[in-house]
Amino acid sequence: MNDLHHKFLESIDKLFQAKKFKSLKELLSTMEPADIAEIMGEKPPVERVFLFRLLAKDLAIEVFEFMDSTEIEEMLAHFSDSEVSEIMEEMSDDDRTALFDELPAKTVKKLLLRLSPDERKVANMLLNYSPSSAGRIMTPEYIDLKEEMTTEEAVGRIRRNARSKETIYTCFVVDTQRYLKGVVDLETLIMAEPHTLVGAVMDDPVYATTTTDQEEVAQVMSKYDLQAIPIVDTEKRLVGIITFDDVLDIIEEEATEDFERMAGIQPVEESYLDASVFTLARKRFMWLFICILTEAVTSVVLKRYSFALQSVVALTFFIPLLIGTGGNAGTQASTLVIRGLTLGDIEWEDIGKVIFREILTGILLGGALAIFGLGRAYMLHTGYGVALTVAFAIIAVVLLGNMAGTLLPFIAQMLHIDPAIMSGPFITTIVDVFGLIVYFEIARNILSLS
Repeated sequence: MNDLHHKFLESIDKLFQAKKFKSLKELLSTMEPADIAEIMGEKPPVERVFLFRLLAKDLAIEVFEFMDSTEIEEMLAHFSDSEVSEIMEEMSDDDRTALFDELPAKTVKKLLLRLSPDERKVANMLLNYSPSSAGRIMTPEYIDLKEEMTTEEAVGRIRRNARSKETIYTCFVVDTQRYLKGVVDLETLIMAEPHTLVGAVMDDPVYATTTTDQEEVAQVMSKYDLQAIPIVDTEKRLVGIITFDDVLDIIEEEATEDFERMAGIQPVEESYLDASVFTLARKRFMWLFICILTEAVTSVVLKRYSFALQSVVALTFFIPLLIGTGGNAGTQASTLVIRGLTLGDIEWEDIGKVIFREILTGILLGGALAIFGLGRAYMLHTGYGVALTVAFAIIAVVLLGNMAGTLLPFIAQMLHIDPAIMSGPFITTIVDVFGLIVYFEIARNILSLS
């Protein structure tokens, strides 16, 4: 807890206990919505509702949008029907859709009935798009202009409608049929001569469709450094926009999801402390179970080469070193490849280049680590043959790890599976099994074992 948060929390508690509600209201009005939402999340439901009712209307809506779904559901149970209607009506369309996604269907149905017919129509439209699509997170609250408008008329329209729109810094030019024609920045409109036509200063639009994946939208906005991107339907009619703050949420969600999958965890929707122990165990069990099944192959490999271990006991000294090195090399390679695929830096046609680079990298890393392996074998007095076996095996398992870490994400992408799944425990397990086979085969040849 930072000092500022602790200071605000202490002040709120003191004023609440002293029943100085006017001073408490004034204090809350000076705070950022995100800070208020965080503090309210630490309060019991009844006190949380009381504090919420002290907020000015505009500030209350902003705070509401920062709270998580569990807290919101608890608060809604304490609100009157009119309060619920007012809050739902005033929320931005994209934030309201995100809230509906997290609430139980029964609760969502009740909340939809609290909306005005126009707002209910918008909410239903957004909810009908697939969960990971651009249509699901877009908002219809944008400034639309016409080509034949003058810049003076455009600025006047912006001034009249600014309060009810998501952003005014990027405006969207459409024709009478709502076909997207261009985009224009507020700065451009202000700096242009008053009688200049909007069509003369607008730029060609970079846009996405309602079915475009949210992660792809984030990549496009990052690539072109956009504050907002227009979303069109299949006929290129403008139906909504996505702003940079929505993209930040997407990036955070996707990064968290990829991180969990790379660690062999099914994505957890709730925060760690809100999720039950059973949920945490269930989300982590599957990959651990798969790893146990595949690691059973390791036992078969060890049994198959037991003659080598009986003949040269020193070979067992280096098994942890080899499987650990191979697994780590594979994880490193897969992380770089997955990042490249996610950001669009690496395409399917680049697979040859990536393999070649990872082979060279594997030789360099393996060669350097092999020197360490030789030194370790020498210190353990294992003899020349075992030392040479360990050195060649290290190079081989690093190359094997790099190849596994390179190829598996490409295979996942080809099969339309999230490449992040092909990382962490999965690659480590594969490299463990094949690394042992390579190790014992090298030993058999160098040490003439049979």
